[in-house]
Amino acid sequence: MATDELRPAARLGDAGMSLEFSDPQFDESGNLRYLQARLHGTRLDAQLTFYVYEAAELVRYFRRLDDDWRGWTGERQFESVESDLVLSARHVGRIELTVTLTGEAARDLSGHVGWTCQGIVGVEPGEELSGFVRDFDGLVTRPAR
Repeated sequence: MATDELRPAARLGDAGMSLEFSDPQFDESGNLRYLQARLHGTRLDAQLTFYVYEAAELVRYFRRLDDDWRGWTGERQFESVESDLVLSARHVGRIELTVTLTGEAARDLSGHVGWTCQGIVGVEPGEELSGFVRDFDGLVTRPAR
C-alpha cells in the first residue's frame, strides 16, 4: 500500500465537534483502500482507519447531501463495509451528521472489549458542505501519474 502523505485532510464541523478524513491509502491499481476518520470535539478525540470498498459510494453520499442542501425528509445513512464508520444525516434547517466510530475489538462478537464513539457534527448547508465535498473528492481520488 502506498500512502499519499502530502494530501490535505477534508474536515466538516467546527471546534465544538468535527469530523475529519485524512491519510488515504491506495493499492497498486490506484484504488483507495483505507482512510482515517477522526471525530474531535470538546474533551473528545477518537480516530480509526477504516477499509474503503468503493470510494465513489462515500463521495456520492456527501455529494447527495450537498445537492439537496435545501432539505430532505428523514435520515440518510452510510455504513462502511466493516461497520466501523456509520454516518446518519438529518436536515433540520442545518445538517446534523451523527458519526459513529467503532474500534475493531468492539465489532468482534466473541469479545466484550473495545470502544464505540458517537458525536453529532453540525454542518451548514451551502458553501461549507460544498467546500468539504470538493476537498473530500480530492482526498480520495488518486491523481494520475
